Amino acid sequence: MTRYITEGRPAPRPRRTPQPADLREGVAKAYDTVREGVIDTAQTLCDVASRGHEQKGLPGAVGGVLRQIPPTVVRPLIVATEATSNLLGGMRNQIKPDARKEDFLKWRTEDGQE
Repeated sequence: MTRYITEGRPAPRPRRTPQPADLREGVAKAYDTVREGVIDTAQTLCDVASRGHEQKGLPGAVGGVLRQIPPTVVRPLIVATEATSNLLGGMRNQIKPDARKEDFLKWRTEDGQE
């Protein structure tokens, strides 16, 4: 799961996850993506508010939360896009099972890893 950039250091890039095999797996992955996105956003807001409160009291907490508004607004778009991708990938692989194997072979690297 992707994470916000915090304290000036970029978040680690997640490994590419395999495509869902069918519609059931696509729905499950989409649900997990949305769930993790909501939890991650809530955790980030809580961390920022508590850090700001520890450093500067109530004004620091409010300021920290206000600084997190732009990423908090954009985050649902990113999460929804990832969830939709999982859902549609599962639907496509349910309808055309060979597409998953074709994509794996198409994007395979020379050393055999994705």
